[in-house]
Amino acid sequence: PVPIHGGPYKGQMLHGDVTHGGIKRDFLEKVNGQYQGAVFRFTQGLEAGVNRLQWGPDSALYIGGVGMVGGWSWKEKQYGLQKMKYNGKVTFEMLAIRARPGGFEIEFTEPLGKGQSLTAQDFYLQQWRYEGTAGYGGPKLDLQRLRIKDMQISSDRRKINLAIEGLKNDHVIYFLLPETLRSESGQLLWSGEAWYTLNNIPESVEPL
Repeated sequence: PVPIHGGPYKGQMLHGDVTHGGIKRDFLEKVNGQYQGAVFRFTQGLEAGVNRLQWGPDSALYIGGVGMVGGWSWKEKQYGLQKMKYNGKVTFEMLAIRARPGGFEIEFTEPLGKGQSLTAQDFYLQQWRYEGTAGYGGPKLDLQRLRIKDMQISSDRRKINLAIEGLKNDHVIYFLLPETLRSESGQLLWSGEAWYTLNNIPESVEPL
């Protein structure tokens, strides 16, 4: 992983993905002395499975790709070296997901557009857990859909607070937001998916 030193995602991290290709973005927070947080899609469509990321002296992100035939590659390409640089434009997406007592707060990069219909039923949430196995990976255990009891939008329209029933520690929470969600400037969501590793549910939180 590499830290992000500037721009709208300052303080977060990026990591490469050799299985699905592309880069993921990581938001971390500390709850009860333990780090946890969310993973978001950052980019797809790179030449090969991403093995290493490195910031260059030109502030661009250099991406080293490596793969093998049949996996970790794109159209069987087994290597690559690419460069990405921030163009200064804002992409409408989830900036952060924060655990709250009995729910979550989703923060966006732009305010939500006014006048659009948005209800708790428009969100799809699941939770599950994993156990370590001797094999390569393991199944999702105790998989269940979560019900949102209440939804509130902040006064600046940058945050949505979700009250959720049945949250459990040591579970992965999957978020799928509606594709129709638009920002104040009219942008559609870049990606509506996120995965939060909930090690600890906070008992309290400081007032906003």
